[in-house]
Amino acid sequence: MTTQKGQIRIGHFENFKGEDSILISVDINGLLELEDLFLKLAGGLTEFDFSNLTSLDNKFKLQLKAYNDKDNVGLRQTKPTTYEWKVTKEKWGVFREKITGLRMSVVSGHQYLDSDSVDNDDLQVIISLNEYPLTFWLKHKIGF
Repeated sequence: MTTQKGQIRIGHFENFKGEDSILISVDINGLLELEDLFLKLAGGLTEFDFSNLTSLDNKFKLQLKAYNDKDNVGLRQTKPTTYEWKVTKEKWGVFREKITGLRMSVVSGHQYLDSDSVDNDDLQVIISLNEYPLTFWLKHKIGF
C-alpha cells in the first residue's frame, strides 16, 4: 500500500489579510502531518525544524523552527531568511485543536494561529486548507 504524499507550502507575505503574515498552505495530508507535529509539541517536544516535514514543498518554504517556550512569543523573523515560532505547550495544543476543527468541518478554509503575545510584534500566522493552489504560489514567489 502506498501512502499519498501531502503538500505544505510556507511563505512570508507583507500586508496579507491586513498584516505581515506567514501563510502555511496545505492539502489534507499536509494538514494531518501538521496536526501530528502540533500534538507532539503540545506533549512536550522541545523543538522542531520545519524542513524535516515530509510534505514540505522545497520550492516554497522558509527556514522555520518551532519551540516550546515559557511564554507565547509568537512567530518572528530572526534573520532575513530565518524564522522562529515560540509558544507554550498549551498554545501548541490550542493550535492543534484549531487545525483539527478545520479538518473535520470543511473541505477548504483557514484558521488564524494567534499567539496572543503581549507586545503583538509577532507575525500573523494563517493555516489554509485547499485555498491557495500552485498558481498562487508561482505568481507570488517572494519572501522564499
